[in-house]
Amino acid sequence: MNRVITIWLVLFLGLSYQAFTKAGRADDELEFVWAIVGFILLVGGFIAGIDYLIKNGKDLFCRLKAFLKKKILTLRNY
Repeated sequence: MNRVITIWLVLFLGLSYQAFTKAGRADDELEFVWAIVGFILLVGGFIAGIDYLIKNGKDLFCRLKAFLKKKILTLRNY
């Protein structure tokens, strides 16, 4: 739980509009918006990837195992 709180504190206090104004860059609210959008897209991608692996993980593992076995047998024949 502490990691989640730390991440949110960094996002909202470290990248916030007020932090940019303290540094003398008051017109950089667009950077904050892009940082939040990028973070949301990254989290969404991770969630979609995990969901895909949950649904198709066993099939992918069996395909990978068969592919490797086929390649190893091919290399042994040479």
